[in-house]
Amino acid sequence: MTTERREYITLEGSPDITPLLPENQCEQNHVEERHQSILEIALSPLIDESGSGWGVAMGLLMLAVVGAALGLVLPQDDNLPTPWYRTASNMIGYYYFTCWSISFYPQVISNLSRKTTKGLSADFCGLNVIGFACYSVYNLLFFYSPTIQKMYKDRHHGSENTGVQSNDVAFAVHAFILSSITFLQIWYYDGFSALRPKRLIGWVMIGILCTICGHAVLVMAMNDRFNWLDFLHLLGYIKLFISLIKYIPQVILNFRRKSTKGWSIWNILLDFTGGTLSDLQLIMDCADIGDWAGITGNLAKLGLGSVSIVFDLIFMLQHYVLYPGNCDPSISEVIALYEEEDEIDTMT
Repeated sequence: MTTERREYITLEGSPDITPLLPENQCEQNHVEERHQSILEIALSPLIDESGSGWGVAMGLLMLAVVGAALGLVLPQDDNLPTPWYRTASNMIGYYYFTCWSISFYPQVISNLSRKTTKGLSADFCGLNVIGFACYSVYNLLFFYSPTIQKMYKDRHHGSENTGVQSNDVAFAVHAFILSSITFLQIWYYDGFSALRPKRLIGWVMIGILCTICGHAVLVMAMNDRFNWLDFLHLLGYIKLFISLIKYIPQVILNFRRKSTKGWSIWNILLDFTGGTLSDLQLIMDCADIGDWAGITGNLAKLGLGSVSIVFDLIFMLQHYVLYPGNCDPSISEVIALYEEEDEIDTMT
Protein backbone atom coordinates (compact mmCIF):
# COMPACT_ATOMS: atom_id res chain seq x y z
CA MET A 1 0.00 0.00 0.00
CA THR A 2 1.36 3.41 -1.03
CA THR A 3 1.41 6.17 1.53
CA GLU A 4 0.70 9.65 0.08
CA ARG A 5 3.16 12.25 1.29
CA ARG A 6 1.64 15.63 2.16
CA GLU A 7 3.56 18.89 2.48
CA TYR A 8 2.48 21.81 4.62
CA ILE A 9 3.03 25.55 4.67
CA THR A 10 4.50 26.50 7.99
CA LEU A 11 4.67 29.89 9.60
CA GLU A 12 7.33 30.49 12.20
CA GLY A 13 6.06 29.25 15.52
CA SER A 14 2.84 27.76 14.10
CA PRO A 15 1.80 24.15 13.50
CA ASP A 16 1.68 22.54 10.05
CA ILE A 17 -2.05 22.72 9.34
CA THR A 18 -2.47 24.03 5.77
CA PRO A 19 -1.71 21.69 2.86
CA LEU A 20 0.29 23.02 -0.07
CA LEU A 21 -1.70 23.13 -3.29
CA PRO A 22 -0.23 21.63 -6.45
CA GLU A 23 1.56 24.20 -8.61
CA ASN A 24 -0.91 23.97 -11.51
CA GLN A 25 -3.84 24.44 -9.12
CA CYS A 26 -2.21 27.54 -7.62
CA GLU A 27 -1.80 29.03 -11.10
CA GLN A 28 -5.43 28.22 -11.88
CA ASN A 29 -6.53 29.96 -8.68
CA HIS A 30 -4.47 33.03 -9.57
CA VAL A 31 -6.06 33.14 -13.05
CA GLU A 32 -9.52 32.86 -11.53
CA GLU A 33 -8.73 35.64 -9.07
CA ARG A 34 -7.53 37.90 -11.90
CA HIS A 35 -10.66 37.17 -13.92
CA GLN A 36 -12.81 37.90 -10.88
CA SER A 37 -10.97 41.18 -10.28
CA ILE A 38 -11.43 42.23 -13.91
CA LEU A 39 -15.12 41.33 -13.73
CA GLU A 40 -15.55 43.33 -10.52
CA ILE A 41 -13.88 46.34 -12.13
CA ALA A 42 -16.09 46.07 -15.21
CA LEU A 43 -19.23 45.76 -13.06
CA SER A 44 -18.21 48.34 -10.44
CA PRO A 45 -20.81 50.90 -11.64
CA LEU A 46 -23.48 48.26 -10.95
CA ILE A 47 -22.26 46.54 -7.77
CA ASP A 48 -19.99 49.03 -5.95
CA GLU A 49 -22.47 50.94 -3.78
CA SER A 50 -19.73 52.65 -1.75
CA GLY A 51 -18.26 54.53 -4.72
CA SER A 52 -14.64 53.85 -3.73
CA GLY A 53 -11.95 55.87 -5.50
CA TRP A 54 -10.34 52.90 -7.27
CA GLY A 55 -13.71 51.49 -8.32
CA VAL A 56 -14.84 54.86 -9.68
CA ALA A 57 -11.64 55.40 -11.68
CA MET A 58 -11.64 51.95 -13.24
CA GLY A 59 -15.40 51.93 -13.83
CA LEU A 60 -15.30 55.25 -15.71
CA LEU A 61 -12.29 54.04 -17.70
CA MET A 62 -14.16 50.90 -18.79
CA LEU A 63 -17.15 52.99 -19.85
CA ALA A 64 -14.84 55.35 -21.77
CA VAL A 65 -13.57 52.37 -23.76
CA VAL A 66 -17.13 51.24 -24.50
CA GLY A 67 -18.18 54.76 -25.53
CA ALA A 68 -15.16 55.17 -27.79
CA ALA A 69 -15.85 51.83 -29.49
CA LEU A 70 -19.48 52.77 -30.12
CA GLY A 71 -18.44 56.16 -31.46
CA LEU A 72 -16.07 54.55 -33.95
CA VAL A 73 -18.54 52.06 -35.44
CA LEU A 74 -21.91 53.88 -35.27
CA PRO A 75 -23.11 56.56 -37.74
CA GLN A 76 -21.54 60.00 -37.40
CA ASP A 77 -22.95 63.51 -37.83
CA ASP A 78 -22.35 64.55 -41.45
CA ASN A 79 -23.09 68.19 -40.57
CA LEU A 80 -19.73 68.44 -38.77
CA PRO A 81 -17.20 69.69 -41.36
CA THR A 82 -13.95 68.46 -39.76
CA PRO A 83 -13.43 64.71 -40.41
CA TRP A 84 -11.31 63.93 -37.35
CA TYR A 85 -13.57 65.92 -35.05
CA ARG A 86 -16.63 64.15 -36.49
CA THR A 87 -15.20 60.93 -35.03
CA ALA A 88 -14.17 62.62 -31.77
CA SER A 89 -17.64 64.11 -31.30
CA ASN A 90 -19.24 60.74 -31.88
CA MET A 91 -16.95 59.14 -29.31
CA ILE A 92 -17.72 61.86 -26.74
CA GLY A 93 -21.42 61.54 -27.49
CA TYR A 94 -21.51 57.80 -26.99
CA TYR A 95 -19.33 58.03 -23.89
CA TYR A 96 -21.88 60.27 -22.21
CA PHE A 97 -24.69 58.20 -23.70
CA THR A 98 -23.13 55.13 -22.06
CA CYS A 99 -22.64 56.92 -18.73
CA TRP A 100 -26.14 58.39 -18.65
CA SER A 101 -27.74 55.14 -19.79
CA ILE A 102 -25.86 52.94 -17.32
CA SER A 103 -26.61 55.46 -14.54
CA PHE A 104 -30.18 54.15 -14.25
CA TYR A 105 -29.17 50.54 -13.61
CA PRO A 106 -27.37 50.84 -10.23
CA GLN A 107 -30.55 52.11 -8.57
CA VAL A 108 -32.71 49.40 -10.17
CA ILE A 109 -30.21 46.69 -9.16
CA SER A 110 -29.89 48.11 -5.63
CA ASN A 111 -33.67 48.08 -5.20
CA LEU A 112 -33.81 44.55 -6.57
CA SER A 113 -31.08 43.19 -4.29
CA ARG A 114 -32.44 44.93 -1.17
CA LYS A 115 -36.08 44.11 -2.02
CA THR A 116 -37.05 47.65 -1.00
CA THR A 117 -36.88 51.23 -2.28
CA LYS A 118 -36.37 52.87 1.12
CA GLY A 119 -34.10 55.87 0.86
CA LEU A 120 -35.41 56.67 -2.63
CA SER A 121 -37.75 59.64 -3.08
CA ALA A 122 -41.03 58.77 -4.79
CA ASP A 123 -41.34 62.46 -5.77
CA PHE A 124 -38.05 62.29 -7.65
CA CYS A 125 -39.05 59.07 -9.45
CA GLY A 126 -42.48 60.36 -10.51
CA LEU A 127 -41.10 63.61 -11.89
CA ASN A 128 -38.35 61.65 -13.64
CA VAL A 129 -40.87 59.58 -15.61
CA ILE A 130 -42.77 62.65 -16.84
CA GLY A 131 -39.54 64.51 -17.64
CA PHE A 132 -38.05 61.74 -19.74
CA ALA A 133 -41.36 61.14 -21.51
CA CYS A 134 -41.21 64.79 -22.65
CA TYR A 135 -37.53 64.52 -23.54
CA SER A 136 -38.12 61.36 -25.59
CA VAL A 137 -40.81 62.99 -27.73
CA TYR A 138 -38.62 66.11 -28.08
CA ASN A 139 -35.59 64.19 -29.39
CA LEU A 140 -37.51 61.70 -31.52
CA LEU A 141 -39.34 64.37 -33.50
CA PHE A 142 -36.33 66.68 -33.85
CA PHE A 143 -34.25 63.79 -35.19
CA TYR A 144 -36.76 61.92 -37.38
CA SER A 145 -39.48 64.38 -38.45
CA PRO A 146 -38.79 66.24 -41.74
CA THR A 147 -41.65 68.62 -40.89
CA ILE A 148 -40.08 69.64 -37.59
CA GLN A 149 -36.64 69.94 -39.18
CA LYS A 150 -38.03 72.23 -41.89
CA MET A 151 -39.78 74.41 -39.30
CA TYR A 152 -36.53 74.65 -37.35
CA LYS A 153 -34.53 75.54 -40.48
CA ASP A 154 -37.00 78.26 -41.50
CA ARG A 155 -37.01 79.81 -38.03
CA HIS A 156 -33.21 79.78 -37.60
CA HIS A 157 -32.25 81.33 -40.96
CA GLY A 158 -31.48 78.10 -42.78
CA SER A 159 -29.51 76.44 -39.99
CA GLU A 160 -29.89 72.66 -39.89
CA ASN A 161 -27.97 72.24 -36.64
CA THR A 162 -30.71 71.18 -34.21
CA GLY A 163 -28.14 69.92 -31.69
CA VAL A 164 -29.91 66.54 -31.46
CA GLN A 165 -27.80 63.48 -32.27
CA SER A 166 -28.71 59.80 -32.57
CA ASN A 167 -27.23 59.11 -29.13
CA ASP A 168 -29.58 61.77 -27.67
CA VAL A 169 -32.56 59.86 -29.04
CA ALA A 170 -31.28 56.52 -27.77
CA PHE A 171 -30.54 57.95 -24.33
CA ALA A 172 -33.93 59.66 -23.93
CA VAL A 173 -36.00 56.59 -24.82
CA HIS A 174 -33.81 54.30 -22.73
CA ALA A 175 -34.00 56.70 -19.76
CA PHE A 176 -37.80 56.81 -19.96
CA ILE A 177 -38.01 53.01 -19.84
CA LEU A 178 -35.60 52.64 -16.90
CA SER A 179 -37.09 55.51 -14.89
CA SER A 180 -40.51 53.92 -15.36
CA ILE A 181 -39.16 50.60 -14.04
CA THR A 182 -37.69 52.37 -10.99
CA PHE A 183 -41.00 54.10 -10.30
CA LEU A 184 -42.85 50.79 -10.55
CA GLN A 185 -40.38 49.23 -8.09
CA ILE A 186 -41.66 51.63 -5.44
CA TRP A 187 -45.16 50.26 -5.96
CA TYR A 188 -44.00 46.63 -6.11
CA TYR A 189 -41.71 46.55 -3.07
CA ASP A 190 -43.12 49.14 -0.67
CA GLY A 191 -46.36 50.43 -2.17
CA PHE A 192 -47.29 54.04 -2.86
CA SER A 193 -49.30 54.06 0.36
CA ALA A 194 -45.99 53.83 2.24
CA LEU A 195 -43.71 55.92 0.01
CA ARG A 196 -46.24 58.06 -1.83
CA PRO A 197 -45.41 61.33 -3.59
CA LYS A 198 -46.16 64.40 -1.50
CA ARG A 199 -49.32 66.35 -2.17
CA LEU A 200 -47.46 69.39 -3.52
CA ILE A 201 -45.48 67.33 -6.04
CA GLY A 202 -48.70 65.57 -7.06
CA TRP A 203 -50.28 68.90 -7.97
CA VAL A 204 -47.15 69.89 -9.88
CA MET A 205 -47.40 66.69 -11.95
CA ILE A 206 -51.07 67.31 -12.69
CA GLY A 207 -50.30 70.90 -13.73
CA ILE A 208 -47.55 69.74 -16.09
CA LEU A 209 -49.79 67.15 -17.76
CA CYS A 210 -52.62 69.68 -18.16
CA THR A 211 -50.19 72.18 -19.74
CA ILE A 212 -48.96 69.60 -22.25
CA CYS A 213 -52.46 68.48 -23.23
CA GLY A 214 -53.74 72.06 -23.43
CA HIS A 215 -50.94 73.20 -25.73
CA ALA A 216 -51.42 70.17 -28.00
CA VAL A 217 -55.11 71.04 -28.33
CA LEU A 218 -54.20 74.65 -29.23
CA VAL A 219 -51.81 73.46 -31.96
CA MET A 220 -54.48 71.23 -33.51
CA ALA A 221 -57.26 73.82 -33.21
CA MET A 222 -55.29 76.98 -34.11
CA ASN A 223 -52.40 75.86 -36.30
CA ASP A 224 -52.18 79.31 -37.86
CA ARG A 225 -50.96 80.73 -34.54
CA PHE A 226 -49.40 77.66 -32.87
CA ASN A 227 -47.23 74.94 -34.39
CA TRP A 228 -45.59 71.67 -33.36
CA LEU A 229 -42.12 73.24 -33.17
CA ASP A 230 -43.37 75.47 -30.35
CA PHE A 231 -44.93 72.40 -28.73
CA LEU A 232 -41.57 70.59 -28.79
CA HIS A 233 -39.85 73.60 -27.28
CA LEU A 234 -42.51 73.52 -24.56
CA LEU A 235 -41.64 69.86 -23.86
CA GLY A 236 -37.98 70.81 -23.71
CA TYR A 237 -38.63 73.57 -21.19
CA ILE A 238 -40.84 71.26 -19.13
CA LYS A 239 -37.98 68.75 -19.02
CA LEU A 240 -35.66 71.56 -17.92
CA PHE A 241 -38.15 72.70 -15.26
CA ILE A 242 -38.48 69.15 -13.95
CA SER A 243 -34.70 68.83 -13.82
CA LEU A 244 -34.61 72.00 -11.72
CA ILE A 245 -36.99 70.63 -9.09
CA LYS A 246 -36.87 66.83 -9.23
CA TYR A 247 -33.67 66.46 -7.21
CA ILE A 248 -34.86 68.71 -4.37
CA PRO A 249 -37.05 66.06 -2.65
CA GLN A 250 -34.13 63.58 -2.70
CA VAL A 251 -31.71 66.17 -1.28
CA ILE A 252 -34.20 66.91 1.51
CA LEU A 253 -34.81 63.20 2.19
CA ASN A 254 -31.06 62.53 2.49
CA PHE A 255 -30.73 65.53 4.82
CA ARG A 256 -33.59 64.42 7.07
CA ARG A 257 -32.27 60.83 7.24
CA LYS A 258 -28.63 62.01 7.58
CA SER A 259 -27.78 59.23 5.16
CA THR A 260 -27.53 58.44 1.44
CA LYS A 261 -28.20 54.73 1.92
CA GLY A 262 -30.69 53.52 -0.66
CA TRP A 263 -29.73 56.33 -3.05
CA SER A 264 -27.13 54.91 -5.44
CA ILE A 265 -23.96 57.03 -5.59
CA TRP A 266 -23.10 55.52 -9.00
CA ASN A 267 -26.31 57.03 -10.33
CA ILE A 268 -24.81 60.40 -9.37
CA LEU A 269 -21.24 59.77 -10.53
CA LEU A 270 -22.36 58.61 -13.97
CA ASP A 271 -24.92 61.40 -14.27
CA PHE A 272 -22.21 63.95 -13.43
CA THR A 273 -19.87 62.52 -16.06
CA GLY A 274 -22.64 62.40 -18.65
CA GLY A 275 -23.78 65.96 -17.96
CA THR A 276 -20.25 67.33 -18.25
CA LEU A 277 -19.59 65.52 -21.52
CA SER A 278 -23.00 66.50 -22.93
CA ASP A 279 -22.30 70.20 -22.47
CA LEU A 280 -18.76 69.76 -23.81
CA GLN A 281 -19.99 68.03 -26.97
CA LEU A 282 -22.66 70.65 -27.64
CA ILE A 283 -20.20 73.56 -27.31
CA MET A 284 -17.49 71.87 -29.39
CA ASP A 285 -19.97 70.88 -32.12
CA CYS A 286 -21.15 74.47 -32.47
CA ALA A 287 -17.54 75.69 -32.57
CA ASP A 288 -16.65 73.20 -35.32
CA ILE A 289 -19.65 74.20 -37.43
CA GLY A 290 -19.22 77.91 -36.69
CA ASP A 291 -22.93 78.11 -35.88
CA TRP A 292 -24.05 78.71 -32.28
CA ALA A 293 -27.73 78.17 -33.06
CA GLY A 294 -27.26 74.64 -31.74
CA ILE A 295 -27.05 76.23 -28.27
CA THR A 296 -29.48 79.12 -28.62
CA GLY A 297 -32.01 76.86 -30.37
CA ASN A 298 -31.49 73.92 -28.02
CA LEU A 299 -31.27 75.37 -24.52
CA ALA A 300 -32.97 72.28 -23.13
CA LYS A 301 -29.93 70.10 -23.82
CA LEU A 302 -27.43 72.63 -22.41
CA GLY A 303 -29.62 73.39 -19.40
CA LEU A 304 -30.23 69.71 -18.68
CA GLY A 305 -26.53 68.97 -18.41
CA SER A 306 -25.77 72.08 -16.33
CA VAL A 307 -28.57 71.55 -13.80
CA SER A 308 -27.65 67.89 -13.37
CA ILE A 309 -24.03 68.83 -12.65
CA VAL A 310 -25.00 71.24 -9.84
CA PHE A 311 -27.24 68.71 -8.06
CA ASP A 312 -24.76 65.88 -8.60
CA LEU A 313 -22.15 67.94 -6.74
CA ILE A 314 -24.60 68.34 -3.85
CA PHE A 315 -25.25 64.60 -3.72
CA MET A 316 -21.52 63.82 -3.81
CA LEU A 317 -21.02 66.26 -0.94
CA GLN A 318 -23.73 64.46 1.04
CA HIS A 319 -22.35 60.99 0.29
CA TYR A 320 -18.61 61.55 0.74
CA VAL A 321 -18.43 64.45 3.22
CA LEU A 322 -21.62 64.99 5.24
CA TYR A 323 -22.97 61.46 5.74
CA PRO A 324 -20.18 58.96 4.93
CA GLY A 325 -20.90 55.43 6.09
CA ASN A 326 -24.02 56.29 8.04
CA CYS A 327 -26.23 53.38 9.04
CA ASP A 328 -29.22 52.52 6.94
CA PRO A 329 -32.48 53.64 8.62
CA SER A 330 -35.35 51.19 8.75
CA ILE A 331 -38.31 51.37 6.41
CA SER A 332 -40.48 52.46 9.32
CA GLU A 333 -38.24 55.47 9.89
CA VAL A 334 -38.48 56.45 6.23
CA ILE A 335 -42.28 56.11 6.32
CA ALA A 336 -42.36 58.22 9.48
CA LEU A 337 -40.49 60.98 7.64
CA TYR A 338 -43.09 60.96 4.85
CA GLU A 339 -45.94 61.08 7.37
CA GLU A 340 -44.32 64.01 9.15
CA GLU A 341 -43.92 65.88 5.85
CA ASP A 342 -47.58 65.22 5.00
CA GLU A 343 -48.57 66.74 8.35
CA ILE A 344 -46.51 69.81 7.56
CA ASP A 345 -48.14 70.07 4.12
CA THR A 346 -51.59 69.82 5.70
CA MET A 347 -50.87 72.57 8.24
CA THR A 348 -49.55 74.90 5.55
